[in-house]
Amino acid sequence: MLNKITPQDFYNDFAPTYDATLENSKVNACHVKEAAKIFQRHNTEIHGSLLDLGCGTGLLKDLFQEREFDYTGIDISEKMLQYASSRGYKTIHEPIEVALPKIKDQSYDFVFALSSLLCIEDINSILLHIDRIARQSILLSIDNLTEEYIRDVPVTVYNHSKVKILNAKEDYLIRGWTSPTTGITIQTRMIYIEKV
Repeated sequence: MLNKITPQDFYNDFAPTYDATLENSKVNACHVKEAAKIFQRHNTEIHGSLLDLGCGTGLLKDLFQEREFDYTGIDISEKMLQYASSRGYKTIHEPIEVALPKIKDQSYDFVFALSSLLCIEDINSILLHIDRIARQSILLSIDNLTEEYIRDVPVTVYNHSKVKILNAKEDYLIRGWTSPTTGITIQTRMIYIEKV
């Protein structure tokens, strides 16, 4: 069995090459662009507050350049958050499961979690917090992790792809991304929920 490292160490090491990796044709990170398409299909607002869970380097802001959202990102990697901050994100440097309980009900118009919940063991409590925090809509991409990927990736991850989601307006699988670490292609469940 592979010795696992902490998610914080993994993503701190990944931060300098993260953007380039997602843009690499071998990785083919379709889930991010698919999320932007879903959101734009259902939302015409050009203003609002957006909470980005596991925000990484803040790439969402690049996808929504025509919108003037107020971005807040939560991430365990201080190096990822340095990049997000340079893009104009307000940042929260804590694990998602520590940060979310501190956030007040209906604090953000939109909550995104794009392939960022795989390191969280208790997905159901996180989903309850997301539902509590979002005012208008929620956009999730949850990865269908293979046993081989779970075994070979250097951090502890969990497959939450079968979690029950109620009242989703859209809920379907796509070819999400190919892991730059293991070379394994991951299917991603795209979920869009409207609150109003």
